[in-house]
Order: sequence, then structure tokens, then C-alpha cells
Amino acid sequence: MFASYAAIVKNLRGVVLFNLEERGVWDTVKWLTGRFKYRNLGVTPLVYEKYRDKLGKYTSGNPFKPLTYPLRELEEFTSEFIKCSKLEPEIVELLVFSSLYISPAMVIGDKYAQRLRDLSVESVKTCRDMSIGDWKLHVRIADYTVLDMYEFSVTSALRVLEECSISGLSNAISERISAVKKDTKRYWRIKCEESERAFLYYVDNLKLYTESCGVSELCGRSNVAAALAVIPVIVISAGMK
Repeated sequence: MFASYAAIVKNLRGVVLFNLEERGVWDTVKWLTGRFKYRNLGVTPLVYEKYRDKLGKYTSGNPFKPLTYPLRELEEFTSEFIKCSKLEPEIVELLVFSSLYISPAMVIGDKYAQRLRDLSVESVKTCRDMSIGDWKLHVRIADYTVLDMYEFSVTSALRVLEECSISGLSNAISERISAVKKDTKRYWRIKCEESERAFLYYVDNLKLYTESCGVSELCGRSNVAAALAVIPVIVISAGMK
């Protein structure tokens, strides 16, 4: 499993979640295949199994790659996360795999985007339609967001796992939210506070997990810190062509 992880992680541009029963989503999936010809997009185990036949010709790295857990412990952690949070398994997998593979999440269509909005700690909203150039630039900026925040995110999560205290958790989450607010400045070219249209949500996996599952469940489990980063979630409308 680790060999598969190592072969994919460096060339991954994002981890994608979609529901192909939602109108216009397949159009956007095909639009993505044209935009990411030379970089890979990851699909989580649940998404891959559900749409294996439909995605067939796109899953050899053109552009989709089925993702695997680098460690069994992280697969077990994801199952625990799903169970105690009572969140949709597809959403938990998206957030965990985005953290493990140090890649932005991408959500297509309204179904999952509305749910992730409710889970987010901050957002970047835009007032205008984005050109292909805008999309390419800001997907790349989202890549920088997750890369630049990853060491800080994982280090703060490790500190919580080691200290195993409510006060330590509270301090870590406050620091992470401050870092997120600072990070939103990257998106100044499209950012528009007055809009209701989101380009990107920030979801804090550490905050999300501990609110439902508690901090004590994390004590001493250093490996799961890799799953507890702050995740930028790019929102892509259905019907893109």
C-alpha cells in the first residue's frame, strides 16, 4: 500500500468527490479530464467502487487515480471518524485522503458542496464567472494552500495528540483558524465578501473530528496526525463544459 501511495502523492493535483446522479455532474467530470491532462486527480475508495464502470477509461491517470491508504491504521481511523461523526462516509474519505495525499479537495455539484459549507471554518467567495485561466491559477493556488499549511497543521495536531488536553486542543484550533484567515488573502484576485457564491471552503479535520469524537480518542496515536490537516475544498459547479 505504501508503494502505491509514494508513486501517486507527488503528482496529485486534487482529490475529487461527486455524485453522478446529480444533473450536470458528469459534464463537469469530463470538463476536468480536459483540464488536467498532465496531472492526476485522486478518487477515494468509495467513489471508485461506486462509479468504477463509468470512470473506467479515465482511471489510468487520465486524469483519475484510485487512492489507497498508506497505512492500515489510517484506514481504521477513517472508519472510526465515520462512525462517531455520523457524517457521510464519502465526505469523511474526501477530507482524510486530501490530508494524507497533501492535496486540495474538489467537490462537484450542490449535494456535497452544501454539506461542506456547513462543516467549514472559513470560505473564499467570488462575484464573477471564472475563465479557464482563472480556474487553472486558483486551483494551483489551492495546491499551495494545502502544501504551505500542511507542516503547521500536522505539527499542531501532533501536539494535541501528545498533550491530550482540552486546553491544548482549544489553543491549536484557534491557531489554525487564524492561519486560515491569513491564507484567504492568496485569493485576492477573485475574492468578494458580498457574494454568496463560494469558490473554496476550509475544513479543519482536527476540529471536525474532535467535536464529534473527542480528543481522548487521539491520545498517543501519532500516525493519525497525517489525516488531521486543514483542507481547502474547491467548489466546482455541475454543468461545466
